[in-house]
Amino acid sequence: MDKKKLRYAILKELDSGNKNINEATFGISQEEFKEQVDFLVREGYISKPMYADNIVYSMSFVNVKEKGEDYLSTNSSWSKLYAAAKEIRDWVK
Repeated sequence: MDKKKLRYAILKELDSGNKNINEATFGISQEEFKEQVDFLVREGYISKPMYADNIVYSMSFVNVKEKGEDYLSTNSSWSKLYAAAKEIRDWVK
């Protein structure tokens, strides 16, 4: 799994308004998803999601912060590749 691509994909989905994402969206484990979401929160890319039993329960109220928008802009070369990917799962691997 490419962590940078996964972070980009999470940010891109949230920025596009898709807040109904979870580990299944990306074909990864709950632990991997939580680790990357925690990273994005810790580094100031997104606001904090809802947690339950130490897993990410909901991304419904998560917002992409300015730093997250900057990350998407900096990696804009991935945008076309990401849009062309048939499956998000395949793109992050």
